[in-house]
Amino acid sequence: LSRIGDELYLEPTESGLSLRAVNSSRSAFASFLFAPLFFQLYEPGSTGPDTELFRCKVHMKSFLGVFRSLPSLEKSVGKCLILLKPRASRLVLQLHCKYGVTKTHNLTFQECERLQAVFDTQRCASRLCAPARVLAEAVVHFPPTLAEVTLGTGPGGKISLRNYVEDEAEPSKTMVTELWLAEDEFQSVAVSPGSHITFCLKEFRGLLSFAEASNLPLTIHFDEPGRPVVYTLDDTVLEVHLVLATLSDLESDSQSPSTNG
Repeated sequence: LSRIGDELYLEPTESGLSLRAVNSSRSAFASFLFAPLFFQLYEPGSTGPDTELFRCKVHMKSFLGVFRSLPSLEKSVGKCLILLKPRASRLVLQLHCKYGVTKTHNLTFQECERLQAVFDTQRCASRLCAPARVLAEAVVHFPPTLAEVTLGTGPGGKISLRNYVEDEAEPSKTMVTELWLAEDEFQSVAVSPGSHITFCLKEFRGLLSFAEASNLPLTIHFDEPGRPVVYTLDDTVLEVHLVLATLSDLESDSQSPSTNG
């Protein structure tokens, strides 16, 4: 989530605790929903026909500071208590460590509107599902500085990944990297022939790292260029969505300036 935005949105709901982030240009949105079964104890707060659950946002760096060194935390911390105090405008994070030591962090927060991207994966024309390891090994071949990558479909159900090159770039000075993945490397492939999308690689790498560490398959839902691409991870206690804007295909017109979508 820290690769997406500078603020972390927390929203306790009846279906679990939701952590969300959006970037400044509103072109990337991510959501992690932890089901009640994920926790030893989960209380979303007072609910009723006329009461609305409280939601807030905190600075991402402040939140990350509490969990700065995960290897040492795993060895020393037994459990973590997350407590939302609306009246005090505080998000309390309490780490219960070995030998009876308790570390308490009080983070100030701001009330906020509900953060939710509008998308429907059922209406997407194409869908791919693959082990995260397959896609992670594929994007390794692209330089870390690469901004955008194009995912496309080819003959025989093959899927291609290619670095995006703007039309006006001089071909002689541009290095193009393209690789093809066979259909049998995916768990399921249902794509429109000849379809392709171009999206930012930074956020995609972040999700791949999480999916690979969690050993969860990644599903990609997409439509025509210019429509959002939605990546999903599903587990019994976790539901993840990453929504990225894609570049629009501009009609070839020599008089109109090329834009970056």
